[in-house]
Amino acid sequence: MAYLRGIFFSLPVQLLFLHFRKYQALLLFWFILFATVNGSFMKPFGADALYLAPEYLGNVNSISAAFVGVAIGVFIMCWNITTFILFSRHFTFLAATRYPFLKYCINNSIIPLAFLLFFLIKAFQFTHYKELLSNVEILFLAIGFITGLLLILSISFFYFFRADKTILKGMQPLFENAKNYIAQFQPEHVSLKSKSIIKSEWFLDSFWRIRRCRDVSHYSTELMDNIFRRHHLAAVICVFLAYLFLIIVGFFLDYRAFQIPAAASITILFAILIGVSGAFAYFLQTWSVPVLVIFLLLLNIIYKLDWIDPTNKAYGLNYNEINRPSYTANILQELSSPENAESDKENMVAILEKWKKKQGEEKPLLVVMATSGGGTRSAAFTMNVLQQLDSITAVRSWRNCF
Repeated sequence: MAYLRGIFFSLPVQLLFLHFRKYQALLLFWFILFATVNGSFMKPFGADALYLAPEYLGNVNSISAAFVGVAIGVFIMCWNITTFILFSRHFTFLAATRYPFLKYCINNSIIPLAFLLFFLIKAFQFTHYKELLSNVEILFLAIGFITGLLLILSISFFYFFRADKTILKGMQPLFENAKNYIAQFQPEHVSLKSKSIIKSEWFLDSFWRIRRCRDVSHYSTELMDNIFRRHHLAAVICVFLAYLFLIIVGFFLDYRAFQIPAAASITILFAILIGVSGAFAYFLQTWSVPVLVIFLLLLNIIYKLDWIDPTNKAYGLNYNEINRPSYTANILQELSSPENAESDKENMVAILEKWKKKQGEEKPLLVVMATSGGGTRSAAFTMNVLQQLDSITAVRSWRNCF
């Protein structure tokens, strides 16, 4: 029973509960990733294939998998950074440890590790049974993914190690003399009321070492806030670098080398959105939901006033006309009247009769080509296929095409 109590009141389990209790919106990004990899979200658009068989420069290889590994590593770090900023006041004992952010990431690794295990299993099933890759090819994909993941995690933790040393060096003046040293402790007659909404008795000092949570009530609130505030600044800089990276990639997108796998771009975008959502919740606290509702209402009003127009527009058409054609159900119903349908039929029959006259036969062979997909993609694919077929056959053989 004591063993189960120790597990329940351990920091990893308490953090997991805290995620579901507070700021559930941040878990939405994890839900989308799990659903996408599982094939439950946007599967008709091939969203699962973007992650499980990513392409880079037209090839699925260890390099493309490494890009996805880097992106997921960035996402994990941004999620840890955001939640660390939001939740740090609930585990102040970490401020008294060395490398508090690293300790937090270790104890906050239940969801990331579950996703990575789930991702690798799904990736193996997809590449083995659908892509029909050999075990050796799958192994290289896994090595590429893990290498990219470990690379970004190593760079991130190295950055925070350096930041932690800088923070400790910057706080040395607080302990240079006895007066400043004593000022960092809480007066004995002051009774602190804990603001924490979690109760943790144990935490992972590393993946293989467990420590009991230390009582830090004797330290002043100013000292704890000062330590975490400096770590928050280092964390915000890290999120900003991810945002800067996405801007640079978008700026050079015309170069093929910068056309990273779509899954990597989407995941990095999710990482930035997590940072934005966390900042929104951090600064507004309980006002975040009302402010979000007001923002959406204002956005809707601005859209109705045509101050912003996110619709796609075709080149060469005049969109400044006041009296634009109405695109409503009633108008479409009128256009599909029996008279219009009969007129379209007669027009199509006339086109077919003209085509038949060019064939020189009573019953010529008619070849009709149809390609599914988006307009631009299907047109480009069809054009490429026709060009390839035309290059290996006689041009006159295509007179039967319609």
